[in-house]
Amino acid sequence: MKKFKIIFDKVIMKQLKKTGQNNFLKKILTKIFDKIEELGPRAGKLIDSKLHIYEIKLKHPPLRLYYKHNIFTNEIYLFEYEMKTSEKKQKKTIEKIREFLLKS
Repeated sequence: MKKFKIIFDKVIMKQLKKTGQNNFLKKILTKIFDKIEELGPRAGKLIDSKLHIYEIKLKHPPLRLYYKHNIFTNEIYLFEYEMKTSEKKQKKTIEKIREFLLKS
């Protein structure tokens, strides 16, 4: 039973289009999306309590996916995913998401 509605941000939509022929990555992302639909915010780790930003980390492949939970509507906004490279890149991505949320 799906409890949470997923809404895709334009950034992740572009990323998913680029994923195209990579069936391995598609399968992994589909499993993550299913998990988020079922568990909502409990699917990942809270990284910003004020803005309700969460992160799901995978080790194989090294992937991070960022999303926000809207408490009032139970909608999950998926922002983007990235292949884990460095902590500096991770912080930059999180800051970009925070700025976007604060502006909107």
